[in-house]
Amino acid sequence: MKIRNLTLLIIFIFLASCGGEKTDQMMLELDQVKLNENLNYDKIVFYKYAKLAIRSAAIQDTTLPEYQKFSRQAKSTLRTLKSIDPNSKEQISILEALRLYKEYRSVKDFVKTTDEDVFPTLVDGIIAMQTGKISAKSFYPDENKVNNQNIEHAALSVAVLTTRDLGQPIALYECSKTAPEKLEDGEIKTLLEFIRGFLFFSNNLYYLSEDGLTRNIKWLDKNQQIALPYTKAFFGWRNLSDEQTHLAFHGMNYLFRGFDRMRMTRKIDEERSLEDFDLFLKDMNTLGLQNEITWAIDSYLNLKRENPEKAIQALEKLSKSNLLSDDEREAIQKTIDYQKNRDTDAALKNVYDIAFLTKIGTKYMVAIFAKIDWESVMLENNIPHAKEIVSGIKKVKQLSNAVSSYTSKAKGSTKTLKETGGQFLDRAKDLLK
Repeated sequence: MKIRNLTLLIIFIFLASCGGEKTDQMMLELDQVKLNENLNYDKIVFYKYAKLAIRSAAIQDTTLPEYQKFSRQAKSTLRTLKSIDPNSKEQISILEALRLYKEYRSVKDFVKTTDEDVFPTLVDGIIAMQTGKISAKSFYPDENKVNNQNIEHAALSVAVLTTRDLGQPIALYECSKTAPEKLEDGEIKTLLEFIRGFLFFSNNLYYLSEDGLTRNIKWLDKNQQIALPYTKAFFGWRNLSDEQTHLAFHGMNYLFRGFDRMRMTRKIDEERSLEDFDLFLKDMNTLGLQNEITWAIDSYLNLKRENPEKAIQALEKLSKSNLLSDDEREAIQKTIDYQKNRDTDAALKNVYDIAFLTKIGTKYMVAIFAKIDWESVMLENNIPHAKEIVSGIKKVKQLSNAVSSYTSKAKGSTKTLKETGGQFLDRAKDLLK
């Protein structure tokens, strides 16, 4: 653990033991520590390794010993990446995957401690791989490079979001590398902040999520007349006007900020969450929009405020949703029964103490994400170098899948390797030593 992270944890423990107040800023910094820990596992580190290999292709020269070691190991990975057809279903051989994994392990510590953004951009690396032309002359960023790589991280964070093989862990990593404050103010930046907020929330990083969503709400309040075409397409709100889309998106930011605050520990956070839920419902009621989330929030607020009749109405609508499992429908029915007997405490414990409310919100957002073809969206909306980014994602995904699949087979089952080709079993064992 880095010294800064250790220092923050020591301060937190000291204040907690002394009864000191946990400030918003302190909790935000502790979330940053947790985020760094969440990104420190093999799937993400290997993904980063593959990206570093691509980005290193655009470096003309460096005298750093660490880079020279990485460069030697990355050459083989680059050759494999060049040979991958991103549109082919043909897989990398077992031996090649195991060899790549061995090379990755030899520089894993370097990968974990190196900021990929000191390398040229991903697009520079892909172009260098494809054409042999190297445009990046420095190991260090200039102003244009900072902007370009920020756009790359933003595009990748949404492009991998719902892919089965990469998904939320990699999206979280890319979001962590995106600096929204360095993006130009506008709809793309605001939509990215929302996606980051959702990912941070899903990974229990409530203060990081709340921070970004608060910026969004302030921006939306100041820019009420701006068109939001990407947001409209993202949520499937094509039948809404620009004004209605703005109001609906405004409400969604209040909703997830309310979820963040609901999961925090301080009394003031709970009070703030109820205020956010009220504002969410106000926006949705103005629009006349009703769905699983509005019913869940409506029932929750009415349970909290001991309005059983209104709570029951919302719960009965929610119980018919396809998003719910049979167990969840049963829990809702018990909640309705409790309310009919005026037992509010039992009703709240039956459903909401098991994070039922936030589960509904998460299911709703995942259903939205799953409907979006991010690759098509990037290409249709002229994201710079979208084809190169899409190609890079596919190549890295194939490489990651192959290495993950074959190394687990080699470690977990000698029989499996024998079935796929006993003649190289001994060589595979040597590679994994």
